[in-house]
Amino acid sequence: MIPMELNPWHKRQAALIHHFTSMEYLKGLLPQVDSLLALTDQMLAERSHLDTAGRALAGWSSQSTASHFSTYAYPALMEFRQAVVECIALRSIERYRRAGEHQCERMLEEYAHLMAWATPQQEAIFRDATERVFRYARELSDIVERPPVANDFSFWLLWSNALIDKHRIPAFRVRTDIVVRTNQVPPRTGIYVAKDDPMASLQFAWTGGYGELCPAVTLNDVGRTVLQQFGRERLWGDTEGLYRFLDANRHLDPYGWPYIQADLAKLAPSVIAGVAFDDQDCEWYFVERIADEFEDIDGSYTGTDWKDRRPDRVAAGKPVPVDGWWYTPAQGSRRYFKQGDVFPSINSDWGDTFWIWAPDQTPPTMG
Repeated sequence: MIPMELNPWHKRQAALIHHFTSMEYLKGLLPQVDSLLALTDQMLAERSHLDTAGRALAGWSSQSTASHFSTYAYPALMEFRQAVVECIALRSIERYRRAGEHQCERMLEEYAHLMAWATPQQEAIFRDATERVFRYARELSDIVERPPVANDFSFWLLWSNALIDKHRIPAFRVRTDIVVRTNQVPPRTGIYVAKDDPMASLQFAWTGGYGELCPAVTLNDVGRTVLQQFGRERLWGDTEGLYRFLDANRHLDPYGWPYIQADLAKLAPSVIAGVAFDDQDCEWYFVERIADEFEDIDGSYTGTDWKDRRPDRVAAGKPVPVDGWWYTPAQGSRRYFKQGDVFPSINSDWGDTFWIWAPDQTPPTMG
């Protein structure tokens, strides 16, 4: 039996997940939060005495004072720090969660949107510093989010930002002896690859509570159409080409795409990505890091291109081209057919019956 290997972009995803979920990366967040707190303490110490004069002479509202910031906004930074400390402690029982930046960011938006008490330079420094810390924390949080938010587009963005070594990545092997189904707790904490869908993004799962494997985030028919038209090398990166695709296919998303015009062409990749993925239940293999081994790569996210080998949809009355599970919108549920069987026709309001290869090829569970 030929061992299963990760495809080129899955290797990149595995390297990113390995980096951003590491204890080293998490511990690197704490001193950044401490520096942000020190900066805030210094600003408040320098400006708090101006509250009385500001309210009397400059018409500051109570929300514009340093005292208001200290009472309502500063505690959010302290809670953020505590959340990071708890995240570090939870690693001892193999439990992962968001780093706490989202709650802190929301609190600051509510209670620190007016910083009249600070100088314009201080306010700019503070906002730049918070955004850097939040961005660092989000890289971890987006990987462990439940349900997952990371997809091929977001992994491509991470890779494009050159946040890790893009020419030398850790080596991995697929453990086909460790199989886990969607919604099950994995036997080992780490990275998992969908067994039968090479376009599904890798997923990180853990054993210490709330770490179940979720449905795979995979390219749907829209996403696969874009992939077939642009190829892996140009997928997500060809902004002009993706805008032309959007412009020619506005019917695919009547609620949003009509408002994306040429002056917003740079948004085309993210807009298309917004409708290019679906969730699918599947079986997963464990992806194991090979200790102290690395792989030299070309630095791109592409590697060897991949062709969609899913069978095309087939009309009723035609022979089944390959063994497997198929479904039709006229019926909804999957059915298993053997190669050479004849697809039946289903009487319904859907018109002609077409049978479609099911993304989930695992047998249904009993009980």
